[in-house]
Amino acid sequence: MATTDNREDYLINILRLSGDGDGVVRTSELSDLMGVSPASVSEMVKTLSEEGLVDYVRYKGATLTERGRELAMKIRRKHHIAERFLTDVMDMDMEDAHQEACRFEHHMSDESADKLCRMIGPKIDDDCAYCTDPCHDAGAMIGDTPLSELEKGGCGRISYLKCEDAEKIKKLISMGFVPGRDVSMVSAVSGNGPRIVKVGDSAIALDKELSSLIYIESAN
Repeated sequence: MATTDNREDYLINILRLSGDGDGVVRTSELSDLMGVSPASVSEMVKTLSEEGLVDYVRYKGATLTERGRELAMKIRRKHHIAERFLTDVMDMDMEDAHQEACRFEHHMSDESADKLCRMIGPKIDDDCAYCTDPCHDAGAMIGDTPLSELEKGGCGRISYLKCEDAEKIKKLISMGFVPGRDVSMVSAVSGNGPRIVKVGDSAIALDKELSSLIYIESAN
């Protein structure tokens, strides 16, 4: 019997070959891409069809059902989040990160994926425009405020980090500014002067630029 990982590999490859799930994919295309025999592909596609994840017509090919496309998109999202975390935060080269992310994508929970995504920050580009998770949903960010805008005595919980510079993200994480943690403004100044922020048991001085990369959910 095929493993869940194997099923998911087929779904994500059908998604890739079909143009985000809209086109028909021939079994010969899957065979070439995945390096498996046509007979094995046909057997798996039939299994996926029986499970309601693809629509399969013999001699024509397979199309993802709505449920199959949703699952494939979710797997691909986890792969992309893991890949970004491994390259941007863990300094892993892209080839190794891709291989590791292929393992992560099958076993990462939705909750862990959300937390990782918030840690590395929302990012929309040509490679991840398919992301539809909460931190990429503009509506979900309404009410979130840059830490730099907090007044003295203000407090909140870190919602996400937002920056294109991986080094700055790593610096903030190393200082303890991780989504889900509570922070409070000990001392705030106008302009570009440093803000004294308490996170956990530590009081840390942050300049305006760094503090503006931390978005919080208001707690008061």
